[in-house]
Amino acid sequence: MTKINKLFVGLLALVATTSLSFAQGAPWPSRPIKFIVPFAAGGPTDGASRHITARLEKALGQPIVVENVAGQGGGIGASRLARSEPDGYTIGLVHVGTQAINPAVYPNLNYDPLTDFASIARIYEFTNVLVVNANKPYKSLAELIKAAKDSPEKINFGSAGVGSSNHLSGAMLGSVTGTKFVHVPYRGAAPAMTDLVAGNVDFMFDVLLTSKPFLDDGRIRALAVTSQRRMVQLPDVPTVAETIPGFEVVGWAGIAAPRGVPASIVARLTGEIEKILKEQETLDRFGVWGFDTRYGTPDEFTALVRKDHALWGPVVRAAGARLEQ
Repeated sequence: MTKINKLFVGLLALVATTSLSFAQGAPWPSRPIKFIVPFAAGGPTDGASRHITARLEKALGQPIVVENVAGQGGGIGASRLARSEPDGYTIGLVHVGTQAINPAVYPNLNYDPLTDFASIARIYEFTNVLVVNANKPYKSLAELIKAAKDSPEKINFGSAGVGSSNHLSGAMLGSVTGTKFVHVPYRGAAPAMTDLVAGNVDFMFDVLLTSKPFLDDGRIRALAVTSQRRMVQLPDVPTVAETIPGFEVVGWAGIAAPRGVPASIVARLTGEIEKILKEQETLDRFGVWGFDTRYGTPDEFTALVRKDHALWGPVVRAAGARLEQ
């Protein structure tokens, strides 16, 4: 073979190798990643997301830009996540509201929680606390239920809005006990808690983070928690199930990507997130927010979404919480 022919063959090999490299693309991740949080900045869900992403970007060696997309109970952000390119450069937080409750509440969701996402990992669970104004006479859940049965539609409860987990916790309590409570929806949990503290509503279900300051200063009283086990932070407060066997309302959150993201990227993210959730700082920080760190594999997280998707539909319908818009 002449020198010219050898040179020509060498150039062909170089072109073929370069073309293959471009076809395969740069190793993931080779540029910043977007992380969608479907709620406003500043709340505990946002805080948990930023805690995870700060550690994840160190593990991956690329910046992660958090984008807060609030609205429709998290549905607008979840829709944006579902419609993103499945290339691993857009991931985000999803939770019980976006994946299990919203489909029954909003008829015009622009995503299907069962088919439009690739589960990456469940990251935490949270429990609602049933709290009453300290000046109300109810000292136990049984007393509250008896008062409501003795005076139907006289006992009211506040919530963060129609279809929120604290609304549906109250609706489920009324349904399983045959009790008629009056629902008073607010534009968020904070104004509902303000009215509870002022004595304008009788009770509400709320997360521990926003309840605890008022519990600590004695302005509200905790009657029960909605998990199957008592909360570590409130060991003397019974579960609802201790009065109503089988009752349980546990929220959760996890990380997902658009459907079709490569399995190798999911595996990398899942492995790194599992490590982060084992860190003591994560356990401590989530505990302050009232979250129980609960890692779940992609398969486990997918199964949880399907289970709660089936659970909440009947509750929403019974509560009349569907919004026809």
